[in-house]
Amino acid sequence: MSTDPRPERTLGQLVASATQDISALIRSEIALAKAEIAVQAKKAGVGGGLLAGAAVVLFYSVYFIFITLAEGIQAMGLPRWASFLIVTLVMLIVAAVLGLLGVRKMKTVQPSPDKAIGEAQQTVAGIKAAIANPGTVVPAPPPSWDPRVAKATTNRATTSVSATPATTPTTGSTATPSSTADTTVITTTDSASKPDPSRDA
Repeated sequence: MSTDPRPERTLGQLVASATQDISALIRSEIALAKAEIAVQAKKAGVGGGLLAGAAVVLFYSVYFIFITLAEGIQAMGLPRWASFLIVTLVMLIVAAVLGLLGVRKMKTVQPSPDKAIGEAQQTVAGIKAAIANPGTVVPAPPPSWDPRVAKATTNRATTSVSATPATTPTTGSTATPSSTADTTVITTTDSASKPDPSRDA
């Protein structure tokens, strides 16, 4: 006899309790994930702010670098305006070279995916032809960049290499087993068809 004063719970109560426990577990996991993401986002924000500050300082330091170059040229004996003019011309030449390289690179950019569009048009044309003439359209061969083409070529080469000994003419030594096998078969057939003389005796 059970001495436990607690009443036994039904299956529905057990399911409801398990559902509540699972919901509480999921909520706690979500809260933990949110807290972790918040901490990481705060770290990322601080790091981004530091990087932005470094970029600003670097931007203004470039200005002082060019001033230092101009002052150094002036210390070599040139007038102040000439030293600053030289630095300015060097900066303009560098900017012009970088601009020309950028324009040349931008001209090579194709904004529309021509290959993807061509493949899509071929696919649509093939589907239309297959719908118009069912069972008569020959499927197009796969493109050369398809890895299945390289695999099939490798398998074909392996098969041809393995089949080479079978196509070579057989010599007298290799034909002997086949002729022996034929003789054995004929002998067995003849012995089976002739009556055994010892059986008559």
